[in-house]
Amino acid sequence: MRCVVFSFAQQIHLFQCFCSGGNLTLEDLASCKVTVTDAWNMSLGEYQMHFPLPPAGGALLTFILNIMKGSNRHRLLTLKFANGLKKHIRDPNFSSDKMAKNLTEDRFANHIRSLISSDKTHDSQYYGKNSYLDSIGTTHVSVLAEDGSAVSVTSSINDEFGSNVLSSSTGIILNNHLNDFCEIHGDILNSSFSCYSRSLLYFSGEQPPSNMAPSVLKSQSTTLVIGGSGAEMIPPAVASALMNHLWFGKNLKEAIDTLVVLVDSQSEVKLESKLEKVIFSVYLNDTLIISTSLVPSESLSSLPCRM
Repeated sequence: MRCVVFSFAQQIHLFQCFCSGGNLTLEDLASCKVTVTDAWNMSLGEYQMHFPLPPAGGALLTFILNIMKGSNRHRLLTLKFANGLKKHIRDPNFSSDKMAKNLTEDRFANHIRSLISSDKTHDSQYYGKNSYLDSIGTTHVSVLAEDGSAVSVTSSINDEFGSNVLSSSTGIILNNHLNDFCEIHGDILNSSFSCYSRSLLYFSGEQPPSNMAPSVLKSQSTTLVIGGSGAEMIPPAVASALMNHLWFGKNLKEAIDTLVVLVDSQSEVKLESKLEKVIFSVYLNDTLIISTSLVPSESLSSLPCRM
C-alpha cells in the first residue's frame, strides 16, 4: 500500500489551476518525478561539449555547429534547416530519439550540407517548414566555481507571464509550456491562425519540446559554461557565441555581445535587436526607486522621458 500526503499548499495550488481553466490533479503531482540522465556529448575541436538530451534543444545546437565547422558559410540556410528539424525534438520516454541523435552526427551534417545551394535559395518547404508559436519567457545562468564545479541552467515559464496565473500560496507564476506542442496555421500577424499539435499526437505526461541548450565544454585545461535565453534564439545565439570565441578568437564578452542572426518561426531572417542600458526612476511613497534595464534600441523613442 502506498500513502501519498499532499500539503495544504498543493491543494490550494490545484484549486487555483482548476479555477483558471486547468485540469491538474493530485495524481499528476504524485506521478511527477525528476529524471536524472547522462548528458549527450560531441567533439568540438579540443573540447568535449556536454548538452541535454531531448526534449531540450541541445541536438539543434550541435547540428548547427557540425555544419558550420565543415564550412563557415551559408549560416542562414543552416538555420532554416535547423528550424525544419525541430519537429524531431521529442520526449524520448514517449518517442524514438533516433532522429534527434542523427542531428548530432557528422555524417548527417554532411548530408544536409550537400543540400545547400551556393547560388540559390529555395522555398520554405525545401528546408522543412515548421511553423510554431514563438515564446520569450526564458532565463539562463552559468556558474563556474573555484573548485571547478560547473553549472549551466536554463529555466522558462514559456511566455513573459507564463499562463498569466500567479499561485498565491507559492508566489510562482505558472507556465504555459503546453503551447510548445502547437504548430501555427494561418496569419499570426493578423491574429487569424489556428494552433494544433505540432507532433499530431502527444501523450499525457510527455514533456514538450524546447530550445534550451545549456552546455558545458571541457578541454584538458579549460572549462567553458554557456547557454542562452530567448526561446528560438537560443540555439543560433549559443552557436554564434561559441563560433566567435573558439574559431574567430574573440574574447567571451565580444563573442556574446555580437548581434545574432536568426530565422524565426515564419522562416524570416532577423537580426537581434541591440540592447541599450536605460535607467528608470520613480517615486514610491516618497522614496526614490532607481532600476537599470536593458531594452531594444528601437524602443528607446517610445519610452517616457522627463529631465
